[in-house]
Amino acid sequence: MMKWPLSLLENIKIEQDILQGIGIALLTILIPVAIAIFDREKYNTLDKYVILDHVVEAKYFMIFVGLIFFPLLFWNMSSAWLRLIEVIAWGLGISFILRILLKSYHWLKGHKSNLRLGYLQKLKNTAEMEEVWRSVWQSEKIDPESEEEFFSIFHSIIDKTLKNENR
Repeated sequence: MMKWPLSLLENIKIEQDILQGIGIALLTILIPVAIAIFDREKYNTLDKYVILDHVVEAKYFMIFVGLIFFPLLFWNMSSAWLRLIEVIAWGLGISFILRILLKSYHWLKGHKSNLRLGYLQKLKNTAEMEEVWRSVWQSEKIDPESEEEFFSIFHSIIDKTLKNENR
């Protein structure tokens, strides 16, 4: 059952340099994109957190890079089984970097509201939550269409907090 992927890997002879080149190319594209994101304007607290935690995923970025390049260190010494695992790890790293590039593209194209709302729905850290929501309500540039969504998310967070305190 598992023989076909192994025989495929043995016969195809995927070059380490090609995999490495793809990873380097994507990271090279990511550098000017990150500069463009951070160089455009002064951001309020919400936007800084959205960019770092939700768009660029800065907490996990080195793990993503490690998934791309670490498996390639052992490529020449690896058996077919290990190469299969290495290709899967490499593919995961590449997919994470592509996801960052896609989110960055949406941010730069001006689709910020969806990214902000997605971040606010996932936010769990209470210290960050307080700072971010203060930033939202003090902002003078709230999109009127998004204001109702902001309030809906805020309302659900308050409800959850009150329910947890009443337990």
